[in-house]
Amino acid sequence: MSKLVSNTDYGKFLDEALKIDPNIRLVAVYDGQFKAKFREGVQRYFDDNEIKSSLTEAQNRWASRKKKSLKIGEPKFAMAQYGKVNRITIAHGDDGIILMTTELDIEVNDLVDKVIETRIRFLD
Repeated sequence: MSKLVSNTDYGKFLDEALKIDPNIRLVAVYDGQFKAKFREGVQRYFDDNEIKSSLTEAQNRWASRKKKSLKIGEPKFAMAQYGKVNRITIAHGDDGIILMTTELDIEVNDLVDKVIETRIRFLD
């Protein structure tokens, strides 16, 4: 499991990640503990339990991707695009993930790079 950080560090990371782009709807971290923050005023499509379930499912898929890393390299991020949102998963430590949802009109590669820089500043 990744290094646990204080709630204050999580809060700073979540706040800074939301500032990266106004099209970010949600930023969540899962490393055995669940922390998340929605952009103020955003319409929620999932309740808290659905978000937690979604994070657990994303964590399981991420573990599957990591098993392939010996042959094709470490995964940087994964994205699924739905009718209403993008769902982006980024590594956090050995076993944790950062999950973000965004509006559809966003440059994903630039966003991921900025989130990773923010993760390094606040969580690594």
